[in-house]
Amino acid sequence: MTGPITRSLRLSAVRKDAATLSAVESIGGRRVFKFKASDGDFDRYSDRLNVKGWRVDGYNANGVVLYNHDDGASASLTGAEPQLPIGKGRVYVEGDALMVDVEFDDEDEFAKKVERKVSKGILNAVSVRYLMLPGQYRQNERGGYDCDAQELLEVSVVTIPGNSRAVRSKSLDEAPDDLVERIATRVVELLDARAEAKSTDEEEAEPEEKSADEEDVEDERKSEPDEEEPPPAEPSEGDEEEEETKGFNATDAAKSFVEAFKGYIRGVKE
Repeated sequence: MTGPITRSLRLSAVRKDAATLSAVESIGGRRVFKFKASDGDFDRYSDRLNVKGWRVDGYNANGVVLYNHDDGASASLTGAEPQLPIGKGRVYVEGDALMVDVEFDDEDEFAKKVERKVSKGILNAVSVRYLMLPGQYRQNERGGYDCDAQELLEVSVVTIPGNSRAVRSKSLDEAPDDLVERIATRVVELLDARAEAKSTDEEEAEPEEKSADEEDVEDERKSEPDEEEPPPAEPSEGDEEEEETKGFNATDAAKSFVEAFKGYIRGVKE
């Protein structure tokens, strides 16, 4: 195998679709959408792509985002107005996936329509167009190809994904308004239950009975003249921690948790 593999109609490279999308609000005053564009598992073409094998420098130098892979090539044949890019993207490898951050063109009416449908969950997937590099792919047991290295050409928002995992992942802003509060409430319940159980255990614990010898020793001590009492010991670090624990309020802690958690997830820095 010496040349690039081709799979799709009208395209000189394979197109594969994304797995996951989530919205990230207000990055430098811009609205950015984060997609999981590819992973190393089998796709609907029975291909597997090495996540570490992505060549993305060329794409990031000209990160166009198209709609349904319409790069305007067919317009010359039909006479229709060529479709322009609807936004720009930046790709990177994160963990076991190829990720892409997409920013739509807010001065283009069609791009704004696509963005609204993405925000509503009507459009859920992106698709990548790429070349399997010569000598870097081989046929696998499913009849597809295992590829060690591939060059990314473009990314598109698509209507019909070719990847069975191309479903949208909801962002925090699209989750129920009381999601974090419900988590915090459950945390309070668990903390209260643990404190109640500890209190019950302490009440049930009975002091050990003293032996006859121990009682005689104690009587002798009582009969001896009082000695000067030693000065009170300085509170140890453990005592301070115990006092802090006694002053712990699970409800107040849960409220603080809610605010901190929301701020962290949304990227708000105080």
